[in-house]
Order: sequence, then structure tokens, then C-alpha cells
Amino acid sequence: MDRAAAELFLASLFVETTPERLEALRNAAQAAKSWEGLIPALEGHGVLLLFQRNLGAAGIEVPTALAASLENRAGVQRDDHLRARLSLQRFLAGAARLGAEVTLVGGSALCLDLYASPLRRLGELEVFVPPEHFARALRAGEDAGLLPTAEALPAWWYRRTGSALRLAPSSVLLRGVRVSPLLHHPSLLLTTREPEVLARRRRAPFEGFALQQLEPMDALLELAVHVAAAAGEALVLGRRQLLLAASTPEHALRLDQLLDLRTFVERHHAELAVPALLARAQEWSAEPALRATLECLQMGLGFLPAARAWARQVVQALAGSAAAGTNGAQAALFRPDPIERLPLWVRPSEAYLARRYALAANAGPQARKLARARHLASLLGAGLLAGVGYPAALVGRQLARSSNRAAWAAAGEPQRMSDVSEAFRSAARVEQQKPITPKSIALLPQEEGAVRLPDHYKG
Repeated sequence: MDRAAAELFLASLFVETTPERLEALRNAAQAAKSWEGLIPALEGHGVLLLFQRNLGAAGIEVPTALAASLENRAGVQRDDHLRARLSLQRFLAGAARLGAEVTLVGGSALCLDLYASPLRRLGELEVFVPPEHFARALRAGEDAGLLPTAEALPAWWYRRTGSALRLAPSSVLLRGVRVSPLLHHPSLLLTTREPEVLARRRRAPFEGFALQQLEPMDALLELAVHVAAAAGEALVLGRRQLLLAASTPEHALRLDQLLDLRTFVERHHAELAVPALLARAQEWSAEPALRATLECLQMGLGFLPAARAWARQVVQALAGSAAAGTNGAQAALFRPDPIERLPLWVRPSEAYLARRYALAANAGPQARKLARARHLASLLGAGLLAGVGYPAALVGRQLARSSNRAAWAAAGEPQRMSDVSEAFRSAARVEQQKPITPKSIALLPQEEGAVRLPDHYKG
């Protein structure tokens, strides 16, 4: 995929339509002589339907050689989106029955409410479940047809280490779900206090089932942290990395999640007071992630005028405090691999320790040494668990293979497969019955020199 096609991809990443954006999209389409590789990239980032909608709004014709393929892959994305919604619905039904509390987090923190139609594919959803509800969540997943794979370790390993467990679908009509017992891995060196974040959540029922979503400021910071942790330094290397991401379907810098951030800021910036957001980012120690994501969006995609002024104000306020970050000279957030974060995890900054252990501003050297000792003790505990617990987890996985096979066999029974198929068909019928916004019709331009004659003549 050449640069012009990548520019066309980036020019199409908007939900709020304006004449300026449509004109920029027309110019990018005119400059792109070859669309080779564009459809796989759009599909990989989950924004194929958004691209199709924006082309129609701009009056751009798809090249004849790609029209059929684009329409076919758009249908595949609609089905994939429906599979994700069905998986979440079935998982929530089981969680409600078993009393497990479910919260959308990570890359799924904002996407559920931003789009009235499946412009952005939901993909593999990420949910947080309290550790005490983790076993119930796994049973709920099993009832829904979502089970751990043969390579998965026992549930206690994920609960103790705070790692996410992927539940794989037992049917092609379902989508996987990632379940995490912690909001953030300790190696990210964030200072969020989980009980306070959970207390601010809002209840947002989904298809009649209980679902929790983070409070808007927390959700914005959560997605910014997720993007920074997944993309690493690619987030701070400018527009060149955005073009590379647009050319690579599986790039670590996910453009669908950047679209979530851009759309959320454009719609809700007026509700997010800058001083309150800065205070919340400081509470999280997420200033580097927030600044990096907003700068990436400003340089690479841009905002509408009011949102642009808001983002510029936030970035300028963060410029002094987030240049080095509270985690040291280079923020641990931008190192995707926990092993790479280990040096900073072992020796975090004084600012992190002060926030993490609520030290007073005038705390003496003894209090600071005690805080560092507590941090090292927790790190040694994590290392001991990894060293001793991992072999035990491998043994537990080996012992649980027969029960795991039995669970997969039960999930594949004809009656359960039939239930999933019927649920999928029912959900598809509901989607088809939703009102569809008609496309605008482009009228042919009036022929030059053509003049309408009067209806009657005076002789």
C-alpha cells in the first residue's frame, strides 16, 4: 500500500461530518491512484464500514475493480460486529444469573456508546471482573459458549497475577472476550485507586442486562493508557507512524481506538473541565499517556475547532508535568512488554512512590525509604509468585486437560450450537429492522447551454 492510499485511509477516519473533511477526503481519493492493500488495512483496523459511509457522503466512487470486494468485506464486518454484540449479550446474561459484576475497560472502554450503527467493529471486547467474581465470570463464559483454550493456565494464576484471560468462542457465530481481574498491571506504575474508580462507574444496561462502564473522565484515561501501553513508542513518533499503521492491518497502534478517542473528545469535550481532567490524570499518573494520545491525534488526524482548542489547552497544561512523566525519565507506559518495564518497575521515581503510598508533601527521608521498601516487598512477592507459581500453574493446566476437553465437547453439542445459531439469526433480524438512514442522492449536473423553454408561447 503506497503513501497516497494510506493518506486516504487517514482522511476517512471521522464520524462527525463537515464540508472541510469531505473535501479533504475527495482530495485524498483523487491523489490515490492505487487502492491496493487498502481494503485489508481498513478491515484489520475495523473501520471498513466507516470508510464506506464517508465515501458515499463525499460522493466518491469506488474503483470498479474493488467495488464488489468492498461490499463483500463490509458484509463480513457487519457479521463480525454482530458476533461481538451477541457474545457480550450471552456473557452478560450468564454473569447476571451468577452474580458477577462486569465493566468494559481497555480498548472497549468507549466504543459501545459512540456509534449508532456498526461503523466501527467492536472486535474482541475487554472486561474487568473483580477478583472475587472471577470464577463466576468464567462459568458465565462457559454458559455463553466462551471457554479458555487448551493453552490457558488455571484461573487462580490470572487472579493472582492480574493478567487477562482470553475466553475463546466455541462457535463461529461468537467472538472472544478478554477477562481481567485487575484494572491495570502493576508494572505500568499507575497510581489509580481501584475502589475509587469503581465507585465512580455508571450503570449502562446492554440488551436488558447489567453492564458497568467507567465514568467519562476515567474512560478517556483508560483508553489513553491502553493505547500507549499497546503502541509503545510508535505513539510518539509522529505522523509517519500513523501512515505505517494505516498500511499494516495488525499494527500495534490501533486506529479504531484512536478514532474512539477523537470522536469522544469532539462530542464530550465541553463536559470535561480541563482542571478536573488534569487532576484526574495526576491521580492516575496518566499524564504521559494523555498528552501523547492527544498530540498524536492533533498532528495526525486533527479535531473540530472547539475540540482542537480544548485539546491544545490540555496538552499545554501537561507539557511541563508530563515531559518526563512520574515514572522516571521514560514512562513505563510506553514499553508494551512487562519485561521491558522491569527496570522502571524496580526503581520507580520518587513522584510515583509519593502518589502510590499517599506521602505528604513534607514527608521526610524515613517515610520515603519506607515507601520504597514497601514497593520492593510487593515486587519481590510478585517475583516469588512467578517463580514458584508458574510451574504449579503448568502442572494444574496438565491436570485440568480432561475437564477442559469435556467443557469444549459440551459447548459443541448440537443443541447448544443450535441455540447459538438461533440467537444469531434473531439478533440479525433485529438489526435489519432498525431504521436505516437513507443515503443522499447526487443529482447529475445541469448540462451547459441547456435552457428550459417556457411552457406557453405568445404567438
